[in-house]
Parts: sequence; structure tokens; C-alpha cells
Amino acid sequence: MNKKAQSAMEYLMTYGWAILVVLIALGALFYLGVFSPTTPTICQIAAPFTCMDIVTNANDTGSIVIGATGISDGAIITASGDCTIDIVAPNTNVIDSGENTKTFACAGIVEGDKISGDISIAYTLSGSDIAHTATGSYSGTVEA
Repeated sequence: MNKKAQSAMEYLMTYGWAILVVLIALGALFYLGVFSPTTPTICQIAAPFTCMDIVTNANDTGSIVIGATGISDGAIITASGDCTIDIVAPNTNVIDSGENTKTFACAGIVEGDKISGDISIAYTLSGSDIAHTATGSYSGTVEA
């Protein structure tokens, strides 16, 4: 009878140690943040535009800093995803020459939320009548 008890005890101890090692490894991964990755603040758009910066605040607004050269007045920017371009004056969705900051509105965001979406700009080059479209994307974490 003692041999059976010892065998059962060794069996339980072996699996107990294995389960303990797995729990410690999972705890270490959670502590290091492997299961909750951060969203980098990124803004990319095709030429002739450059997306220089993006920031979002917990007060439902943010801004995209866009640089452009050689475009005619009246380029129309639209955004989709978690945020949309605010069409309330003076921050309309029309980019005029010399203007490079656009404000966008995000519904119901709070600090720490992760946002992402797409940007599209319909434009014509100076001295041309041909319509073009530049597309890009944005992502980030809402700041305080």
C-alpha cells in the first residue's frame, strides 16, 4: 500500500511543480505588459503631404499637424475610424495654403483609450486641374 501512495504523491508533485512554473511564467509576462501592448502615436500620409504630428486629448478633441507643398487652396481632408474631422468653423475640413493644422473630434474618448483610423485628402496640384487623393492612417493613445 505504501508504494501506491508514494507513486500517487510523486505524480501530484511533478504536475504541481509544472503548473507552478507555468503560473510564474504567465505572471512574469503580465508584469512585463506582453498582454497589454501600447499603441504608438503614428500618423502617416502619402506625398505631397506629410503628417508631422498627432495628439488627442481626453476632452474629445485632438489635432493632426499636416504639411503640404504645391497644392491649390481647397484640399478636402476626411478622417474615418475612431475620430472624424471637425467641420465646425474655423476648423473646417478644407485645407488652404499656409494652413497646416487640422482639429478633429473623437466621440466619447477618455484618457488611456486607444484610437486609430484612416485619413483621406482630395486635392489638386497648383497649376493643374487633375484631382488627386492622398490616403494615410493614424493611431495613438488618448492623453490627459
